[in-house]
Amino acid sequence: MDYPTPSYFRQSVGQQLLAHYARRDAVRHSTPLLPIQWSALRTLFRRSCAGTQKTV
Repeated sequence: MDYPTPSYFRQSVGQQLLAHYARRDAVRHSTPLLPIQWSALRTLFRRSCAGTQKTV
């Protein structure tokens, strides 16, 4: 198990979390919110619409 260096414990909590926030921010900005291709987007909406319709 890798233990943090002693200098890590001398840092404030905010400074310790900066590396975590930077990695999280990079992932959030590199992940698209919607599929890039229109065909994939249409398929996504068809699935969601088909699942919400009720048969009487």
